[in-house]
Amino acid sequence: MGQIAGDAIRARVGLLLFCVATLSTATTLAQNSTPAEATPGTPWLDPTIRLLLHAIERLSDYRASEALPPVYQLPQRALEAKVCNEPCNVSAAYVPREGIYLAENLDPIHDPADRAALLHELVHYLQQGHPKFKHMAPCERERTKEQEAYAIQNAYLEQIGSEQRAVFYDGEFDCEEAHSSSSP
Repeated sequence: MGQIAGDAIRARVGLLLFCVATLSTATTLAQNSTPAEATPGTPWLDPTIRLLLHAIERLSDYRASEALPPVYQLPQRALEAKVCNEPCNVSAAYVPREGIYLAENLDPIHDPADRAALLHELVHYLQQGHPKFKHMAPCERERTKEQEAYAIQNAYLEQIGSEQRAVFYDGEFDCEEAHSSSSP
């Protein structure tokens, strides 16, 4: 299970970092509407979302409100178009002011890795607008949020007894390059 499970986790979160960085900049215009192919996470997913929000509260200093974020499931190609504007390896994404998008092949109720991917996106939902990120430059803020989401996701995987871990690829956030390219 070790190498195969690790490869599966890396495949699920693969280019998520690139796409998360892209969410805050270049793809904003493409995200103004929910894709027609997206189906809202029906009430059958609500108990899982509530359990994951409670897990995040136990593993972090975040507190969730009673209101749940919208969760949509959509075909892989539609998710890629929504988040990356090109084919990529994203399987879940949080889009501010819209909600969480999951590839329709994910089964967060029955599959622990898929549930952990949803938890990761719920962390991003709770991070949105949190004052602890206010003082950071945009790239550093997104990298810090991503590192924290991975840390909470991995703490959750450990808590449920899974040997799987999600891997954060820091190279996706080259804040030094981003800072120097924006300087005169």
